[in-house]
Amino acid sequence: MRFTGFTLELETALHIGAGRGGMLLRSHGFVPGHLISYALAAAIGKASGGRSADFTRALETVFRDTRCGPLFILDTGDQQALAPRRDRERIETRYLTASNHVTLDPQTCSAVETALFEVESIAARTLHGPQCGQPVQLAGGTWHTTPQLAGKSLQDWFRAGLLLGGELKVGLGRVKLAKQGWMPNAPHYAQQAGWLVNEHGLRRMAGELLPGPSLDGGTDAPLQPWLGRLYDEKLGFGRRFPGAALIRLDARCCIPGTYLPAVGEVGLGCWTCVDAPAD
Repeated sequence: MRFTGFTLELETALHIGAGRGGMLLRSHGFVPGHLISYALAAAIGKASGGRSADFTRALETVFRDTRCGPLFILDTGDQQALAPRRDRERIETRYLTASNHVTLDPQTCSAVETALFEVESIAARTLHGPQCGQPVQLAGGTWHTTPQLAGKSLQDWFRAGLLLGGELKVGLGRVKLAKQGWMPNAPHYAQQAGWLVNEHGLRRMAGELLPGPSLDGGTDAPLQPWLGRLYDEKLGFGRRFPGAALIRLDARCCIPGTYLPAVGEVGLGCWTCVDAPAD
C-alpha cells in the first residue's frame, strides 16, 4: 500500500460522539479513523446515485482499498498533535466548546419536556491561548492501494469536502483539505517527527506512544469499550452499532512493530499490530 498524510481544516465545529453525561452530549477531542472511512463511503455513494446499493458498494470499495487512521488536533502554537487522553486538559481548554439545543413539539410549538441538551464539539477556531482565533486543523493519514478510489483521485474526494461526526443537521462537521494539506509518501504520521510511517504502517518501539485507540500491543492505559455508528442498508448511515471492541486510548507500546488501522466493522480504524518481531 501507499501512505498519504493529510491535514483537514474545520469550517464549522465538529461533534464526535463520546457518550452522554447528563444533559451534555460529550465529544472526543480527535477524529477516529472509522469516521474517515464512512465519510468517504458516503461521498462516493452519493456521487454514484445515492441508492442503498450505491452506498453498500462504496463501503466495500473503501474497506478494500483504504485503511484510514485517526486524526488529531494540531496545536496551533507548536503544531504538536494532541493525543486524546494524554493531552485531554489542553484539548478541553483550547479547543472544546458547547452549544445548547432543544427539541420542539410541532403540535404545541414549544419545547418537548426534558428535551433540552448541550452538544460539546471541537471548535472551528482556537478558543484560548496565544493562537486564539486561528483555524483548527486535524492531521492524520491513510494507506491506500491506488491513487484513485471509485474512478476519482483520492485527493479529489477530500477536496470535494467531507462531512464528519454527528449533529450534521445543525451545520456541524464541515471540513476542507488544508492548503498544502495533501502529502503523498509523507515520512511521518500527523506531521509528527517521532511518528515514523512507510507503506507498511506506523512504526512503534517499546515504550513509545500508540496515539489514539489501539486494539493490541499497548499497556499503561485502561481497557474501554469502543463503539461506532455504522451504515445500515435500510436505515442509512449512523443508524447501527457494531459489536464492541476493547481498546486502549493513548497506550504505551509494549509490542514493538508495525501498526495499521484495523479493517472490518469491529474496531475499524483502531491501531493493530501487523508486524511484530519474533521472540
